Formats: sequence, C-alpha cells, structure tokens
Amino acid sequence: MARVPPGDWVPHVEAYVDVSRSAAQHSASVDALAALVNKDKLTLFDLVSKMDMYLTTTDHIVRSRGILLLGEILSRISFKWLDVNTIATLSDFFISRLSDWQAIRGALVGCLALLQRKQGVGCIAIADVKRLVESFLQNVLVQSLAAAERKVDLLCFQILSCILDRYPEAVKTMDGEQLYGICEAIDEEKDPECLKLSFHVVEVVMKLFPDPSGLAAQFASDVFEILSKYFPVYFTHGVGDDLDATRDDLSRALMHAFCSTQYFEPFAIPLLLDKLSSSLPLAKLDSLKYLDNCIRFYGADRMVGHASAIWYKLKEVIFNLSPDQILLTSASPKDAEKNKNQIVSEALNCLKTAIMYIDSSDKDIFINLILLDEDIVNKIRSISSAEKSVLGSLEDLAQLHALGSVISILAESSTYFCTRVLQEHFTHLVDALGASADYESRQLDTCNGSSSASMNYGALYLSVQMLSSCREVALVSYEDCSSVKLAKESWWLILDKKLDQLIHLLGSFFTTASQSMPPMFRQEYISCAVKGLLTLATFPEQCSPLPSNAYEDTLLMLVSVIISKFENVDLWRLSLKALTSIGSSIAKFCASQKEVVYCSTVVDKIVSLIESYDTSMPLSLRLEASYEVGTAGLNYMLRVATSLEVAIIANISEANGRIECAEHVAHLFECYSSQVLPWLLSSGAVNEHALGFALRLLDEIKDSTALDRISSQGLLDSLMTGMKLLVAVCTEGQQSLIVQKAYSIVCSVLSLPLKLMSHRLLAVDELVPSHSVQETALISMLSSIIVVLRPQTPVPNMMVMINLFTVFLLNGKMPAAYALASIFNKYLHNPEFQHEKQLDKILEDILERCFSTVLANNCSKISHPSDDVNFSDDSSGNRLAKIDILSGLAWIGKGLLMRGDEKVKDISMFLLRFVCSDEILSSIPSHQEEPYGGDSSDTSLATSAASAFHVMMSDSEICLNKRFHARIKPLYKQRFFSILTPIFLSKIKETTAITTKLALYRAFGHIISNAPVPAVITEAHQILLVVVDSLTKLSLKIQDKDLVYSLLLVLSGMLMDEKGKESILDNIPITIGALTQLVSYPHMMVVRETALQCLVAISTFPYTKIYPMRLKVLQAAIKALDDKKRAVRREAIRCRQTWQSFA
Repeated sequence: MARVPPGDWVPHVEAYVDVSRSAAQHSASVDALAALVNKDKLTLFDLVSKMDMYLTTTDHIVRSRGILLLGEILSRISFKWLDVNTIATLSDFFISRLSDWQAIRGALVGCLALLQRKQGVGCIAIADVKRLVESFLQNVLVQSLAAAERKVDLLCFQILSCILDRYPEAVKTMDGEQLYGICEAIDEEKDPECLKLSFHVVEVVMKLFPDPSGLAAQFASDVFEILSKYFPVYFTHGVGDDLDATRDDLSRALMHAFCSTQYFEPFAIPLLLDKLSSSLPLAKLDSLKYLDNCIRFYGADRMVGHASAIWYKLKEVIFNLSPDQILLTSASPKDAEKNKNQIVSEALNCLKTAIMYIDSSDKDIFINLILLDEDIVNKIRSISSAEKSVLGSLEDLAQLHALGSVISILAESSTYFCTRVLQEHFTHLVDALGASADYESRQLDTCNGSSSASMNYGALYLSVQMLSSCREVALVSYEDCSSVKLAKESWWLILDKKLDQLIHLLGSFFTTASQSMPPMFRQEYISCAVKGLLTLATFPEQCSPLPSNAYEDTLLMLVSVIISKFENVDLWRLSLKALTSIGSSIAKFCASQKEVVYCSTVVDKIVSLIESYDTSMPLSLRLEASYEVGTAGLNYMLRVATSLEVAIIANISEANGRIECAEHVAHLFECYSSQVLPWLLSSGAVNEHALGFALRLLDEIKDSTALDRISSQGLLDSLMTGMKLLVAVCTEGQQSLIVQKAYSIVCSVLSLPLKLMSHRLLAVDELVPSHSVQETALISMLSSIIVVLRPQTPVPNMMVMINLFTVFLLNGKMPAAYALASIFNKYLHNPEFQHEKQLDKILEDILERCFSTVLANNCSKISHPSDDVNFSDDSSGNRLAKIDILSGLAWIGKGLLMRGDEKVKDISMFLLRFVCSDEILSSIPSHQEEPYGGDSSDTSLATSAASAFHVMMSDSEICLNKRFHARIKPLYKQRFFSILTPIFLSKIKETTAITTKLALYRAFGHIISNAPVPAVITEAHQILLVVVDSLTKLSLKIQDKDLVYSLLLVLSGMLMDEKGKESILDNIPITIGALTQLVSYPHMMVVRETALQCLVAISTFPYTKIYPMRLKVLQAAIKALDDKKRAVRREAIRCRQTWQSFA
C-alpha cells in the first residue's frame, strides 16, 4: 500500500506537541496518526524516525509530549500485528523512559499499551516484563506523585494490575521487600479509581504467595494495617463527579482484599467484630458482609477460635439493635427502621454462614453456643410456660421473630441440627400451645363466646418455624428419607408423635381467629396458622409426615375457609394462597398420590363454585379462587377453563330472560378471556381448547330463538368479546373451521341469493335483509370472528360476506364496519380474488355507496337552500344511521391507513367535507334551520366527521390491533399527520364560521393528539397557534374535555423539547393566556394540574420574555390555591413560588 508523504502527517505530530492547542485538537491528531498506522499508510519506523528530535530533545516539555504521542499511538494500534524486533525496540525505549520523571506519563502510557497487547498480534516478552517491573519499582514512586497527577497515579495502578493479572510469573521471582513495596504503594491513596485498582493489586499479590514462608505470611500484619485504614469505606464524592468507581465497587474490592489470604484472619476478624459495635449503620452492614465472606474463605480451622465471639456479637445485633441507636445517623425514623431491618437481615445471613462453615471435631460447638445460651433458653422457657399470648407490643413481636429466625436458621442447617433443635424444644412448645388452647376454650365457655385472652402465639410461631425448618431439611434430603425415618429420635419421629395434636391446634385457629384475637396482632395469628398447615401439606411425598387422611383433612380445612369464611378477608386470601402453593408443590415433586387427593378435595370443590347458583359467595371471589387454584398447574387450569365454559353455555341457554344473566356471563367471560386464556396461552395449551369452545358457542346461536334470547338478555356484547379472544389465539387452520361453521349458520338462518352474492356487489334494493334483532346479532357474531382472523387464514365465500357486511353498514350497524375494515386491512386470503385489484374494485364500490347514502338528503339541502324542500324523510333515525355510516367509513379508513393504502385519502377528504358542512349551512336562512332544532343534521354530521379522525388515528381494542393480527405499516400515523396538516391549516385559515372552525379544531385536534410527539414537534412552528386557540375554544364545552387534555399534553411535550420551546417563545403571551384560562377549567382536574405544570416549565424561559405575564400567572395560581383537589393546590403553590422568585 502506498505510503503517505511526510508532509501529510508530520503536521499532526507538530499539532500534538504544541501545548497551546486544545485537547480536542490533540485527540484528533492522535486518531489521525493511529489510523494511518493501522491502514499501513505509515510505518512505526518512519514515524519514530521523523519524531526522533521530539523524543530525545533536552526541552522536557517537547520531549514529554513526543513520548506521550508515541505511547498514545501504540495504545490505539493494539490489534495491529507487530514483529518481535519492533516490540523489543519499543519495550527498550519505554522501559528506559521510566527514569525520565519529566516524561513519566508518556512512558507509563507506552508501557501499559505494551503490557495489554495480546499473543496473536505480538506481545512483550517475559524478560522485558521483568525489566519493566524492576525499573518501575526503582524509578516510579507512586506515593510521591503530586495530587494533580491523578492520571499518572491511575496509570501506575493499571500497570501493576495488568502485570499481576497477565504476567504473574514475572513477579514470583522478586524478593519480599519489593513486593511489599507494591502493596505499600496504596498507603494514603485517596482517589477512588486508584483505590479500586490498588485493592485488587493487594488481593493478587497476597494470593500469589500463599506458602507459610511466603510474602503473605511474612507481611500480613503490615499489609493489613494499610488495608484496615480504609474500612469501612467512606465515599465523599458527589453524584456529579466523573468517576467510574462507586462506593459499592470500592467496598467490594476491599472485601476481596480482606479475603485474599488466610493470614489476615488474626487481624481481620477482631476488627470486624469490633466494628459491629459502631453506631453507624454503614459500618455495621459492611462488617457483617465482610464477616460473612471471611468466614467462608478463612476456613473452619481458623474460625473455630472465634465462634463464641461471633455468636455473641451477632446475638447482640439480632436481638438488641434499637432503632434509636440508628436514628442518630439516619435521615428519618423510616430510614432508621429500614436500616435496622437491613442490618438484622445481614446478621442472620452471617449467622447462617457461621453455622454452615465453622465446623470442628466437636460438631456441637456452634449449636451448643446457641441452644445452651442463657438468653435463648430463658426466652423459650418463658414462652413455653405462658398460658396465653406473649405479645404485648410490637417490640415483643420483633423479639419473637428474631428468636424464630435464629432457631430456623439453626434447624435448617442439617438433619442433625434439626433433630437437636426439635429434641430440645418442639415437644414443650406444642404442649404449651395445647395448654393455651384448653385455657382459651375454658374462657370462651365462661364468657359465652367472647374472651380477652388469646392462644399462646409465641408457642405457635416457634412451632411453625421449626416445622418449616423440618420441611427445608426434607427438601434437601428427600431422596434418602428412609434413613431419616429409621434413625432413632430423628426429627421425623419427633414430629410424627406430635402431628395429630399440632394439626388439631392449627385447625382450631380457624374457629377462634375472629373471636378473641387482639386486633393489633390478628393478622399475625392467622398468617402463622395458615403457614403451619401449608408447611405440613408441602413436604415432599417421600418423607411427608402426613398420612393420606390427614393430608385430606388439612386441605379440607383450607377449602372450608374459601367456601364459608369469605367475610374474613385476611384468612380467606391467605388460605387461597396456601392452596395454590400446595398445588404448585405437587407439580414440582410429581406427587401423583397427592395430586389425586388435591384434585378431588380442592380443585373440584372450588371450581364447582363457578357453576353453582346456590351460594352466598360473590361471583368475583368464586372466580378469583378458581383462577388462583388453576395457576398451580396446567391440568388444574384446564379444569377451570372447562368449568367456565360450561357455566357460560348454561347461562346463555337460560330462557327466562333474567337481566342479571347478562352481567353474570360478562363476568365469566372477563375471567375467561383476561386471565384464563392468557395463562393457558403462555403454557402453550390453549389452541385446541379455544377451538372447541368457539364451536360450542356457535352452536348456541344456530337458530333465531337463541339469537332472540341472546339479544334480549344483553349477552351479545359479552359473546362478541369472548369470541374475538377465542378465535384470535387459534391457528389459521382452526380459524378456517370456525369461519366455515359461522358461515353455514348464517346461510341457514338468513334467506340469501347466494349465487348472485358470490359474483358481485349487489345493489341495496337487490338484497334487503329485515335487519331484525336476530339478524343483527348473527351478523355481529360473524363480524367478531372476521375481525380477528390471521391474514393467511383461508375464508370461504368472501364475496357473500362482503355483501352482507356492506348492507348492514349502510343501515348503520357498526360490527359490519369492523369486519369490512379488517378485511381490507388484511386482504384476507381467498381463492375468489386472484389479484388485489379485484378487491380494490369492490372497495371502491363500497365507498361510493357509503358516500352517496350519506350525501343523499344533504346534497339537496345544500344545493337549494332557498327552496321549500320537504325534510321530513330526514328523520332522527335516518340521521343516526348516517352518523354510524360516517363512523364506519372511519373504521374502513383506519384499516387502509394502517396498511398504507392510498385510498385512505378519499375517505379523509370526504370526512373533511362534512367537517366543513357548517360553513355551507351558515348561509341557509334561520327559518329553514328550525326543523332541525339546535342540533341540525349537518351539525351532527360535522361533529361525527370530526370524531371519525379520532377513530382513524387512535389505538383500538375493538379491532385492528396487533392482538387481532392487523397489518400495521411503520410510521403510518406520522405519515397521515404530515399529509393532512397543511390541508387542515388551510381550511382553518379560510373558515369564518365559528361552528365550522370548532369542528375543524376537533378533527385536527384528534390528529395532533394521536400523532407521534416527534412528528408534532417538527411542525410546532406551524401548529402551535392552532393548538393554543383550540385549547381556548374547546374548553368551553364539557364534551370536549378529553380532547382538551390530550392537546394540553401535546403542548407540554413541546415545552420539553428545544425546538418546541423556540416556537412557544415566539408566542408567549397567547400561550400563557390559554394556560391561565385552563388553570380554572372546571370539567377535569388533570387539566388544571397540567396547566400549572406547564406554567412552571415556562418560568425557565428568558426573563425578558415572560416577566410581562408574571402578574397574570400569579393571579391564576393564587386562585388555584382554593381548588378542591390537593394535587392542583400543590402545583399552584409550586407555580406561585416559582413565578414569585424572579420578582
């Protein structure tokens, strides 16, 4: 490759060496030179030859810049292959420059670049690395570097870290004093990024010499003394500081350094235990985290001597940590409580680690420390001897939870520990619980059903905690459970002896929980009792202490709560959650015997509630219970789905016309479609189920009697929604089967000229259905199927369906419009139409018929305003039908718009014609307008046409969405907005009639508010005044409140963008005037709140622009201080304070 002449690249060298140039110019010069070297247009030899004077000059400034340039170039060509001689030459040069303290930065950059090169592209030799290390330690004194030379300091630690990570053999032959010098380099270091690297350096150095006679053992005390100065890590740098290292990063790096060698143990453990007494939450948390890691790393032999000290310190933190101690260093009582919970949680984790890792020949050493601890023994003895609850305050509850946590952690650690814990305490606690239950029973008898006493919650809680620990042990060792059962005095035998008594006691809570529990702790009692039953029922089947009949009884207790105690919300929800967890555990452990019992006892009983009318339980709770139980497993959810289907079909088949039947079916369908179907879909088991149910629903509408019943009961909407969701999840083949069946039902119910309808679009007078309630219901159901079809689903007899939907659309039936919109959006697959042009021609005919139908009477009125025309045929019903046709056109336009069809322009222009119809109507004499009252035909059509643009631009849940497989072209909204904006702006400018202008504002407002924000902001300079005027005019009528809020959000979006701000800045008075008017908008609270927020945003604009409007804004804000809504008052205060601040 041709070399670049020196005249082209030497200027880059000169620019870099010139210290008067900017940093950007220096960086550009390095990039340009490195690019030339990487592309072989410049060799390193030529570069160094020409730079010779810059590398060797006696001018230390020029020399330092030259060496730095060479180092920077070398770092940028790290992937370019260099031969051995080149690497060796560069190594010699940069190693020699380490003694040049005035050019030290360039030397360090070059050395680091050499060290970071990989094997495949030529890397530094080990011998050169050793020379580099020796020269570095001899010439570079890290501690003596000036504070200003932070980059140099960082380079030093990067070099040390790289050598230790990539070339450890280069340092293994060094003597201890030199290596200690490396570790000593971190002393007094304060830069966070340097510290992070330095901690890593110490970690690696200590790990390289683990021998008892090595560096780690020899200098452990001295090195740890340096490290200990940084514990705990205090981070004083602000959030805005440009640092890569966070406090967590530094703390983690220091912790790894602590755990780098076992020889730190004599110094680290006492330090950490001492810091546990600190009043600073941060110090406690870090001490616990470090202690946890050190216990794991140092090993049992070294840690066993600290066992007693660790337990007593952890006990102090777990039981005696007061929020008052932490409040002194916390921002608020809430923060203090949060810090306390974090500290206690970390202490419990540390205790668990200590129990697991501190082992010795005397394996009882740690368990004896805990079980025989005087405080622990006294606490449990106090609970066991109490006849009633030990709870008197929240502090008592916290102490009990702490005790339970310690006991649980100990018992869960191993089978042996679990057995020891149960041997010591389980029997006494269950007996104490039984005694308290007897006492409770006596009290209830004496007081005729009410008592101030309560069962021994402490005994209950600890018993359940131990029970839970047994299950955790069983989960770990369930494959070898037979040995546990056969062992003498194992935890399993101890539990088995007290099992019947425990189940009875737990069950008794369901009868007493609502009678005698203190309200303050009722939730604790209930939760604990339910947890106990849940724990018993979720043991692995191989080692479950529950026999089959006891397992069934346990389930029946929980089911009885679901069925008969739904008034007790806490108990009901906890029981339901427990049943769901039990079902999930069966699936997890493949417990076949338990599954049979669970299905018959739980699933069948709860699911049967859906089909039952003879229950006082609200339907919403029945559905919730069924769904939650279904989530426990696929088979259970399929059972729930089947039951819902049966219930829906049964309610549809009811012929008594009950009004509540419709609501009932609506709730059933809502649960089925929004919960059950999505769950089954995520499990991959929904298609066949959905197909079967859809076909059964179609069977229910196959005659006119059924259709009449469905319509009279108000079930049609629910059935349509359910059918959509069912068909949408089916495959193309399944959807085709559903369409064929629906089509056959339509043909059997309606008398249609199928031969004529199959070939062309019939005229209205050739096909005039009666449009009865039954026919409308049938076409609506067919429409609900068509709108969700996949584009590739084969549809039979498409022409017949289009004929039907067109006729019903021309009579104002909106489901027909949804179907046509979907057909022309997806261009559904059909052999009748070999080319899209055929379907395009049909679409043109449909649009022409819709246009002519809407224009039929309006044209005569508009054309002959002075004639005495009879408008009696323009009845209210006819006008409503036209309004529906306009809406139908909007839906068809939406389908075309989403797929990018140009015919959407025809529909848009037609709708715009009606938006402007009031302009023509204004020329009609007033006496001729009277027959139409205050809301003439044209006025209604204009309003409807304006609303049609909302249909076209907004997202829809009814049809034409991703869920229903619509074709959606990217950026279709942005494209539509760009096309119509100049048209609307021209119309608005030309219009003088206020009613027409309002209609245009509504139509254009719908387009603006639904267009992508970036697209709107791009046109902000053109549309701002229209947006502001729209807000002012439309805010006068309550029916436009949603549109007002949407437009206000558009305006607020402009305030967040620089280009939008520029447009607003040019129109400050009118913009602030509109916003101050909206501050008192009576129809919607969020409008007032957002208007105030916009005024606050405007306060950041240039002072000279906004100051003249200050008084007006303050008056509006002060008025808003009396608003009924707190959110508005809060924003009003903020607005007033902001605008008063620049008085």
